[in-house]
Amino acid sequence: MTSLATARRLRPDFSRRSVESEWLDDADLHPTELEDVLRDLARFNGTMLGHRIVIAWLRRVIEKAGEPLTVLDVGSGYGDLLRAIRRWAQRRGALLNLIGLDLSPETVRIARAATEPSDQVDYQVANVFDFQPTAPIDLIVSSLLTHHLSDQRIVDFLLWMEHTARKGWLIYDLQRHAVPYHFIGLAGVVLRLHPMVIHDGRISVARSLTRSEWYARLGEAGIAPETVNLRWFLYRFVIERIR
Repeated sequence: MTSLATARRLRPDFSRRSVESEWLDDADLHPTELEDVLRDLARFNGTMLGHRIVIAWLRRVIEKAGEPLTVLDVGSGYGDLLRAIRRWAQRRGALLNLIGLDLSPETVRIARAATEPSDQVDYQVANVFDFQPTAPIDLIVSSLLTHHLSDQRIVDFLLWMEHTARKGWLIYDLQRHAVPYHFIGLAGVVLRLHPMVIHDGRISVARSLTRSEWYARLGEAGIAPETVNLRWFLYRFVIERIR
C-alpha cells in the first residue's frame, strides 16, 4: 500500500475520473480492522448528513404512494443508512421492508451484528447485476456506491434500477472537486478517522462524476433529463427519480 504521507502529496487531475483503486476494495483486512473502517466510514458519512437526504426523499415518495413499500439499499456496507431509515420509519409509523445488498460476505456479517433483530433488515450478499429479487422492489437507494463503478457500469446500474424499481430510485454520491478532496484530510484529523478512510475518501472524490458526466450517463441509459431531479448538496450529487 502507498503510505498516507505519499497519498497526501499526490494531486489528481480533476478534469477526468481517476481509475485508482481504493485500499478497501483490494485489501484483505482482519475482521476487527474491517469493522473499525466500516464504523468510521459510517460516522463520517453521518456527519455529512447523507442519511437525512435519503430519508427526506423517502418521506416524499411514501406520502405519494400511501402503501407499504420495499426499499433496497445497494452497497449497504455497515448498514447505518438502513438502521437510520428504520428508526425514522418507526417514529413515523411507516411500514417498510428493508433489504441491504453488498458484495462482501464479511461486510454483511458485520452489518448484521450491528443491527438489532427488531430492525428487521434483510441483508444479502450479491453482486447487484446478478441479484434476482424474490419479491417486487419499490424503491432503490445507493449511497456512495457509484464512484466505485466504471462509466459503463454506471449506465448498466441506471438501466437496472429503471427496470427493477417500481416507484423510483435515488443515487447519493460525491462530486469530483478539490474542496471535498482536501476536506477529508482535515475531517480525518478532527474525527480521528482510520487512515484507510482518509486515503480512500480522497480516491472516492477523484473517482466521482461531475454534473455534466451524470447527465451524459443518464442519456446513455436513455433516461430523459426532465424525468430526473439532479441537485447539489455539500459537494455531493443527489439524483432522484420518482415514478
